[in-house]
This record gives sequence, C-alpha cells and structure tokens, in this order.
Amino acid sequence: MNPNLLKQLAIVVKQGSISRACEQLFVTQPTLTRSIKQLEAKVGAPLLIRTRYGVEPTEIGARLAQIGERVLAESEHGEEVIRQWHSGYHQEFAIGIDPLWEFATVGEMATELLQDRRHVFHLRTGSAAAQIELLQEGQLDFLLAHAHLSVAQGALAREILFRDRSGVFVGRRSPLVGRDKPVPQSLLAQQSWMIAGASAGFLDIQGEIAGPQAARMALTGSIRSVLHLLNTTDLLVRLPARLTLMTGEVAPEQMIAVEGRQGPRRDIALWSRIEQGGRPEMLKVKELLGALVTRLDRETPTFGLEL
Repeated sequence: MNPNLLKQLAIVVKQGSISRACEQLFVTQPTLTRSIKQLEAKVGAPLLIRTRYGVEPTEIGARLAQIGERVLAESEHGEEVIRQWHSGYHQEFAIGIDPLWEFATVGEMATELLQDRRHVFHLRTGSAAAQIELLQEGQLDFLLAHAHLSVAQGALAREILFRDRSGVFVGRRSPLVGRDKPVPQSLLAQQSWMIAGASAGFLDIQGEIAGPQAARMALTGSIRSVLHLLNTTDLLVRLPARLTLMTGEVAPEQMIAVEGRQGPRRDIALWSRIEQGGRPEMLKVKELLGALVTRLDRETPTFGLEL
C-alpha cells in the first residue's frame, strides 16, 4: 500500500474537509479525490462520508487515517534525523519535564544542554502521570519529575536530585499575604482554593488543609495559568514551594505558614528505564542531567523550608 495515500487520508480526516486538505497538501481537489478513490478501490469500501459540515471517516477510514498519522509523523521525524546527521549530531534524546520545573529552570537547562555538541535534545512538558507511561513505553529516554508518585513505576530507576516541599500560596489579593503567624485550618477552610497538577499522581490530599468544600477550579498541564491567577486573584493553591519561588513570578510573602505538620515532600527525581542504563550514550546524558539538577539544588536558596 502506498504510504502517501495513507498520509493524505490522515490530513483529510484531520481537516474534515477535502478543500482544506488540498490547501495543506498543495494539490488540486481532483488530484486528492483520485488519491482517495484509489485507496477506496484497494479497500473495497468508502473511507469518507460527506456531511453538511464537510467529511467524516467511516470506521475503516478512521483506522487507516490513524495509521496515516503515524506514517506522517515518522516521515517528518525521518527528515529531522537526516538534518541532524548532516549537522554532525550523533543521537536525539527525548526528555520529559514537569511543567513547573520547566518554567523555573528553562534558562539553566537550555544553557547546559546547548553546550553538548554531540546530541540533540527534545524536551517534552506534561504531567508526571502521563510522562511516566511514555517513559515506560520507550517514547522518553529520561524524565525530570516529582520523586513521590502514586502511579505505576515498573522497571524504572529513580534518582532524587532536587529537594523540595509542598507549600501553600495565596493570591496577591488575599488578605493573608504577608501574614507572619501560622494560619489556622479553620480560616483556610473559608478561602477560595484551586488545584494545580490535578492528574500528577501526588501522594497527598488537598482537603487536608482546604477543608470539606471542594476547590472550584483545577488546572493540569500548564503552570502559567496558575501563576497568573496567583498574581491577579485571592485564590489559594498548594504547589512545590521551592520551584514556585524560583520562577520569580510569585513573591515570598505569598507563601504562608499553616498550622499542623509541614507539607509533603515534592522532590524532583531523574527517572530512566533500568534496561537502558548501561548504554554509553545514555550514561553520558544521565550524568549531564544529574550534574545540572544537583547544581541547581546546591545553588538555589531554600526559602526557609526544612529540606
């Protein structure tokens, strides 16, 4: 089967329109229609259904379009690998990164990684729960994420390199900003809360300090929205305290002390697959990442946290 036909079908299904797919593919509509008919002749059944809003795939059309998407992605990746080879790079490494870690350390990470002239680095940001699965499936080589996760970890190696602890942060409009005494839980329960990292698999419960009333907003993935709300509202949220203050987007007086025990650990670990640990190139990159994270742990202030 001609893989180009599958790629064209994938683009048609994604666009939901023959004409829009033609624009993306830089071909005429009769040319693309002939390609679809050629594929339908191979299958012996329709692949697309016309609707008032465009086109939708049939069951077999959707399945073939999924294959076409993978062919398209692999083709684009192949072009990039060729460019990397011509540029003298030896290998590409995919590194998963916690969103808050990325926001707080992107400058230092870019500076350090760009000094390595042999390798190309693909940095992917996302929740730890999702990225642990990608690491296990072999789609990531390393993961920089929270060390204490309530998700399946399988045959993974974990090296804790950056110390942190959960803290409570209040929005700039909250009357609790700058409070010099621990806030009682009865008062915390009266506040408006949001949850960050709702799918990260953290081993603690928001209700321990937020009270019985559920948070009205939860944000997963991007940390920018959380930081923006801390700067513009009176909402409260629990976040890894050291990393949050490292962003420079939140003032130290926005982190408040609360009555009771300290927040749980939020250490950052370097995760990798045990089976890949003996490869020389993997060891070099692991050493590079480990040295970077360890240096950040050593040089970054602790902001009064007991670590």
